[in-house]
Amino acid sequence: MSAEPFWVTEEPSDETEAEREARLATEINLDQATQEFVDSLVNKLVLFTNHLSGHPFYPYQEPFARRLFESLIIGDGALITALFSRQSGKSETVANCVATGMIMLPRLAKAYPALLEKFKEGFWVGAFAPVDEQADTLHGRIVTRLTSERAMQVMADPEIAERITAQGRVLKLSCGSEVRKTTAHPRASIEGRTYHLILIDECQGADNAVVNKSILPMAAKNKGTKVFTGTPNYTKNVFYNSIQQNKRKLTRRGVLRTNHFEADWVEVGKHNREYKEAVQLEMLRLGEDSDEFRLSYKIQWLLEKGMFVTGGRLEELGDDTMDGLVRAFHRTPIVVGIDCGRKQDRTVVTAVLVDWDHPDQFGYFHHRILNWLDLEGQDWETQYFHIMDFIRSYSVWKVGIDTNGLGDVVVARLRRLMPEIEFVDLGSSKGEQSVRWKYLRELLGRGMISWPAGPAVRQTKVWRRFRQEMEDLEIEFNGPYVIGKAPKAVDAHDDYPDSLSMACILSVQEEEQHVEQSSNFLYGRPNRRELE
Repeated sequence: MSAEPFWVTEEPSDETEAEREARLATEINLDQATQEFVDSLVNKLVLFTNHLSGHPFYPYQEPFARRLFESLIIGDGALITALFSRQSGKSETVANCVATGMIMLPRLAKAYPALLEKFKEGFWVGAFAPVDEQADTLHGRIVTRLTSERAMQVMADPEIAERITAQGRVLKLSCGSEVRKTTAHPRASIEGRTYHLILIDECQGADNAVVNKSILPMAAKNKGTKVFTGTPNYTKNVFYNSIQQNKRKLTRRGVLRTNHFEADWVEVGKHNREYKEAVQLEMLRLGEDSDEFRLSYKIQWLLEKGMFVTGGRLEELGDDTMDGLVRAFHRTPIVVGIDCGRKQDRTVVTAVLVDWDHPDQFGYFHHRILNWLDLEGQDWETQYFHIMDFIRSYSVWKVGIDTNGLGDVVVARLRRLMPEIEFVDLGSSKGEQSVRWKYLRELLGRGMISWPAGPAVRQTKVWRRFRQEMEDLEIEFNGPYVIGKAPKAVDAHDDYPDSLSMACILSVQEEEQHVEQSSNFLYGRPNRRELE
C-alpha cells in the first residue's frame, strides 16, 4: 500500500468572480459579417498608408500595422507589443499608421458612426519614450510623414482639405486630430491628457510605475489602444511582462487575435538585402555572441545577466509532483527564514527541508521548500502567534531572522515566547547580505533547491507571490558584493526571496552538529539526520 502524500492539496482559485466578469465584459467577439467589414476597412487603411508613405509595408510589418488598425476600429483596448531588431522599421510602421489614422479616422467616423463615432472630433495620440530625445525620434517620424510632399498632395485633395498646425510638442490637424510627444521619465509630470492611442517607443527602458500609473490610464476614457515597441534588455520591465502576457494569451482556447509581433535580423534581412548585409558587417565587428549583437539584432533578452534567476530556471526547479504544501513535518529537522515586514512589505516565513545526509561533491545540500507563511496587513501582536503556530508545526533546526529594523525587536520577543527554538541573528550589512544571496544563487544554479509546483499548488496565493517575486528579483553587483533586490516598481517586493535566503544560509553552519539517522521518505534515500 502506498504511503499518504506528505503535502496538503488545496482547491485552485484560478479567477476571482470579479476577474471573470471583467474578462467576459471586455472580450470583443464579432459576428462574421462585422468581421468581414472590419477586415475590408483595414485593407483600405493599409492601402492608404502605403500610398501616403510611398513605401509599402514589408511582410513582417504589415501584420503589426493591420492589428493596430483593427484594434482602433473595434475598440478592444488592446495592448500591442512589437519586438523588432534595430533599424528594422518598427517606429516607421507606427508613424505611418498614426499619420493615416489622424487623416482618415475622423472622416470615416462620419460614414461609420456605429464603429468609429469616438473619432468624430479627431484622433488623439500620445507619443511617449523614456527620455525626451527618444520621444523626439518617434514624434519626429510622425511629423515627417504628415509634412512630406506626398502627404501634402493627399491632404490638398478637395475631399480631404486638411491643414496642419504645430505648437511646440503638439502637431494638430484641422479635423481635430493631434499627436503630442511626452517623456516617460519618472520625474516628469505627464498626467491629465486623454488619448485614443498611446505609443511607448524604446519601451525596454520605461519605468514600470510611470507606465502603469501615469500613462496607461490616459487611454481609459476612450478604451484606447496601447502600443509598446522596443528591443530586449538585461532586466524585465513592463515591456517584457506585456510581451509574455500577450504570448500566454495566444495559448488560450478561442483567442484569435495576435497582440505580439516580432522580427529578428534574419527575418528582416529576407526582405531587405542591404539591411542583411549591414547587420552581417555588425556581426563581424561585434561578434555574433556579443551582448550588443544579441540584444540589438537577435532580439534576445539577456536576463541571466541582469536578473537573479530566469523564469526558465524557476520552471525547471519546481517539483510538479508535489501538488500541495507541507503543513506539518516532524520526521527530520528543517530550517526557517523570517523576513520581517515593514510599512510597504509583508512578513514572510519560509520553511525549508534540507537533505543533510547527501551533500554533493562540493558540500552543497539539497533544499526543498515545504511551505510559506504570508502575514500581510496584520499588527505585530497578531503576527507573533501566527509565527509560533507555523514554526511549531515542524521539527525545527534553526530559525534565521534579519535583525535590521524591526528584526531585533521581533527576535527578542520570539526568543521569550519560544525558548526551545534557536533563533539566529542574521546581519543586514552588504557583506552579510551578499553571503546569503551568493549562496542562494549557487543553490539555484546547481539545482540544489526545489519547491512544490503541482497544478493545484500553483493556484495558491503564496505560490504565486513566491514565483512572481523570484522572477522579478534583480541582481546588483556592488564591488565584491552581490545583492538580490526587487525592481523599482509599484507592488514589487523581495520578501519571499529574502526569507528563503535566510533559511538556506543556516545549512552552511550545520556541519559540526551532532545528529542521528532516521528514515528518509521524502528524498527516497535510506537515512536522514534528525535532532536528538
